[in-house]
Amino acid sequence: MKNSLKYILFIAIFAILGFSREFLFVNTNNQLFKLYYHNEDIKIPASLDFITHFQYSTLYYLKYLFTIIYFLAYLFTSYFAVKLICNDKKNAKWIIYIYTILLVLSGISMAYNYLVNNQLNGDEYTFSRWLMGIAQSPLVAFFMIASSKLYNKFQTEQ
Repeated sequence: MKNSLKYILFIAIFAILGFSREFLFVNTNNQLFKLYYHNEDIKIPASLDFITHFQYSTLYYLKYLFTIIYFLAYLFTSYFAVKLICNDKKNAKWIIYIYTILLVLSGISMAYNYLVNNQLNGDEYTFSRWLMGIAQSPLVAFFMIASSKLYNKFQTEQ
């Protein structure tokens, strides 16, 4: 497969992941708002009707499951993008390491916040969300691909 087709394929996959994630989380938050404030003005799209059948607390914790699902989707997509575009298993392994670090740091931050502060919000929660925001984006893959291409170019010039 030509490199340009690989780029187009993975950009399309990342775009689909991004739009579907945004669609799901925005509407899940809308449903939470609707349940919490008893606001019937908010309409949930028919494609996400299943979220309207949950109680507030169930839906709130379901967001953590959605986060894990999208984390894994971005991990696998990033891994294969780097592996196929860079033709380098070593760089692809770094995707696993980076995602593991992001997950562990996020987990430590959330655990600290919950166990020490007895809450699921606050600065630690914000930091954890920021880390998951990096993981649930194409940034890691794009950074690794760009770094690999620059490194290879540098090596061939020497």
